Amino acid sequence: MLHKNTLLCAGLSAVFLFTQTSAANAAVVASMKPLGFIASAIADGVTDTQVLLPDGASEHDYSLRPSDAKRLQNADLVVWIGPEMEAFMDKSTQSIAPNKKGDDRPA
Repeated sequence: MLHKNTLLCAGLSAVFLFTQTSAANAAVVASMKPLGFIASAIADGVTDTQVLLPDGASEHDYSLRPSDAKRLQNADLVVWIGPEMEAFMDKSTQSIAPNKKGDDRPA
């Protein structure tokens, strides 16, 4: 009986460990720092959040670099406000699946 319980606990621990590992690999990308702070607070301890807009850059006239576009395409979740505020994101986010975008536009 003890051996059976040990195997059960080991199996459940392995399942839990692998489940946590796959969730921690999620890529969350926020368009600017304030959204990055919010996303980081929500995902605290689960995954890291990346911010596209560099310090000192304006969200109204920023141009995405190729590395930024690649991060957007590889992201599991993209958090941004919308094209009225962040025109630099509009074209790049059109090719991202609607379930991966966190914006205020209807899908």
